[in-house]
Amino acid sequence: MTNTSAEHHRRRPPAALLFLLATTLALGCVWAVVVPPFQAPDENAHVAYVQSLAERGQLPGDTARPFQSTEQASGADADNADQTAQQLFVKPEWSTRRHDAWLERQFSAEERSDGGGVNPASANPPLYYLWLVPPYEVASGGDLFDRVSAMRLASVPFLLLTVTAAWLLAGVVFGPNRPLQLAAASVPALLPMVTFISASITPDSLLYALSGLVLWLGARLITGRGGLRDVAAIGAVAALAVVTKATSYALLPAVAIAVLTYALRAAGGRRRVALTLVLAGVAFATVAGPWYVTARLEDRPASGQLAGSAPASAVDYREFGSYVWQYYLPRLPFQARNGALGRYPQAYETWFKQSVGAFGWLETRWPGTVYAALFVLAALILAAALVALVRRRRELDPMLLVFFAAAVVTLLAGLHWNEYRLAEGSGILSSQGRYLFPLLPLAGLVAATALTTVPARLRAGALGLVVGGLSALQLFALALVVTRFYA
Repeated sequence: MTNTSAEHHRRRPPAALLFLLATTLALGCVWAVVVPPFQAPDENAHVAYVQSLAERGQLPGDTARPFQSTEQASGADADNADQTAQQLFVKPEWSTRRHDAWLERQFSAEERSDGGGVNPASANPPLYYLWLVPPYEVASGGDLFDRVSAMRLASVPFLLLTVTAAWLLAGVVFGPNRPLQLAAASVPALLPMVTFISASITPDSLLYALSGLVLWLGARLITGRGGLRDVAAIGAVAALAVVTKATSYALLPAVAIAVLTYALRAAGGRRRVALTLVLAGVAFATVAGPWYVTARLEDRPASGQLAGSAPASAVDYREFGSYVWQYYLPRLPFQARNGALGRYPQAYETWFKQSVGAFGWLETRWPGTVYAALFVLAALILAAALVALVRRRRELDPMLLVFFAAAVVTLLAGLHWNEYRLAEGSGILSSQGRYLFPLLPLAGLVAATALTTVPARLRAGALGLVVGGLSALQLFALALVVTRFYA
């Protein structure tokens, strides 16, 4: 083999990754078509955001305007969408008469552009929604539902990027080990809740992809496989995440750890450290700066969803600590019951059950025994991964573990702080399982690490069980959703 052909062979994407991406693309398109319009969390608000940009050329949030346009409100009524959301025994409207009446209805430009008011998504940064304006325009020759389908399909590529990021991250941690990379990437590729969310209209799909890239780039910097280009890239990608959704601010401490670790380990002394930090800062400011300026000029917050009308000084930190304890562990005898939490630790209900399967507006679920069985399986995988970490403890880079831990702890801390302050006023919990999906590549690493405890002669079969089990879960999830909305 010549040097040129060998180099081409090395650069060619692995067949396993290409097959996984093709499968992911097909599943994403199926979910985008099968789920009825507006039957994904907050999808009506995200559609209204895009329509305001496309039809009015303005960000939503005008208090003098309605939540959504006349066209969108009429479409939701014709589809029975609002009544179906969160009502398990209510179906979308499938009558031919209503469908024909909808097709005969012609909406004027004014009826498509008279929305733009305050809605749950209007405080979000605009990056994801700007991405959807071109597919919205391409499908403008059809009706509202054609545009919804086009926007959903335009979100699916972000799922492919999330899967690729998980594959690349596993490659940094384990080296070019195709079975372990496949195991890691299969988690975001085939976990049905991830596909469902990423194939709907939501900025979460872009956030998952950008978070995965941040984790990969950070791991490259810490392990010495990256360079100054990776420093600039992680600053730029982190900025893109910040102008996608406020949750991404939780990535910044991990980004700082990765950049600082690389700077201190690289040769060149203080001057090299200063150059590295400045490069990361300039890359971040160059990408995020225009949005901060625009938000200031528009007199709107640069990031929404940061909770708490009461000042932080008014928070009872002892009660907050009790809330966090009861979220994960049984209540102690001396602790007062937190009224917003359930009888059992909330982490199982929110983080686990909603992550593995809570479709529609979280109302479409499997029987409790299915979740219990999946929880036992997940606990066994986690235990095997911990055993593998103990065995390889001398080989591990401690700063890589610190980097991953910072991403996990900061995200959880932010979500709990946000939820606790909201619950103080409303008594309602706000977190959902999908809020943990920026950490999907780390979940993939857990699965791959657990696989290393399997004897080499049995590892191929164990990998087949992982991929096959997730694929079966996908099919059962699709059957559950079809039964829910169409049966």
